[in-house]
Amino acid sequence: MVSPRADGQVAACIDALREVYEADAYPVRWPADPARWLSPDDAMQSWVAVSAGRILGHAVIRRAAPPMPVAERMDPALGSPVMVSRLFTVPAARQNGVARRLLDEIAGWAVEHGHQLFLDVADNAPGARRFYERLGSQHVFSEYADWLDADGSPALVHYYLPG
Repeated sequence: MVSPRADGQVAACIDALREVYEADAYPVRWPADPARWLSPDDAMQSWVAVSAGRILGHAVIRRAAPPMPVAERMDPALGSPVMVSRLFTVPAARQNGVARRLLDEIAGWAVEHGHQLFLDVADNAPGARRFYERLGSQHVFSEYADWLDADGSPALVHYYLPG
């Protein structure tokens, strides 16, 4: 089941994030304050996917201005842009539709609240990129971020619009 994240679920989300980090190096560096990382200041809403009391996935919608090449492809009549962020699923839950259900919930929320989605994916996450592309998301733009990859080089980030 996907639902808005409750304050009491943050610790379990950190545990799930730890699983993802150990399996996939996402995020690239373990955050000094994982609870804050899961709840960025510009977060509008957070969701969790839960089964049998266990957090299987997580996602956040953030207020964020897309890069100009992305903004130029968005339709202002569809609402203001918001970014899908902090989306992950634990390894044991993959290939079971968990991430898709999270994205479906987010998309419904965005329409209901007058927003349109965009997302970014680091180059070091090819599985995530393939997932978004399988869902019909369109790659729009790539640029180097202001943060570093694990090897110390500037991270290459790819921006998508949902299909």
